[in-house]
Amino acid sequence: MKKVYLLGILLAVLLPGLIWLIVYKDLVIEETEIDYQDQAYTWNARIGEEAGDVLIRGEKIDLIKHDIQTLIAAFNRSDKDPETFRSQGNREPLGPPKLKFIDVQIGIISVEVVNSRYLTQRMGTTGADAFMATATFTLTEHEKIDAVNFVFEEGDHAVPGVYSRSIFKMYWNIQNDGKINTPPREQRPPDRLRSTMVAGRNPSSCYRYTLSV
Repeated sequence: MKKVYLLGILLAVLLPGLIWLIVYKDLVIEETEIDYQDQAYTWNARIGEEAGDVLIRGEKIDLIKHDIQTLIAAFNRSDKDPETFRSQGNREPLGPPKLKFIDVQIGIISVEVVNSRYLTQRMGTTGADAFMATATFTLTEHEKIDAVNFVFEEGDHAVPGVYSRSIFKMYWNIQNDGKINTPPREQRPPDRLRSTMVAGRNPSSCYRYTLSV
């Protein structure tokens, strides 16, 4: 009887710790499972297809789409502070641009484009357009984000401002779950990048809510 009593005490002491260890282990695995180099966590662009350029939804986006900071890190292909990638002074940026969170208001997320000269001067019009499109589609996966306000100095190939999915749907093919939606030919604008076709300049076009992140 004494052995049974001692065993009961032992289980009472060890069992909560064991349960906590199992749960904690699962949480750690879940956190470390995100590979920020994996394009499956973001939207991606495929250029030069016979049927036209395609935006492709990554199959793992649903795992992170409720966390805006994680979406930004996934798009940056790194969870490091975007400031660590910033070129100093007047030096030309050595790598692709990164997004840095600013704030969210009335459904519009504002992000600074770090190393924006790479975007506006070195990626070409098509490359810059692909960057803006994939960033917009990735960040608007969050249920409270309708549009993206890109903050940077205007250059040859990209224009700052507020962009929603609707502008890019006019001339990009959209692939989601293996299905491709192609915009009607008469709907496609003549230019690759239409800086005047931005969403959210009139706040009344956006939902009235804010998001704390």
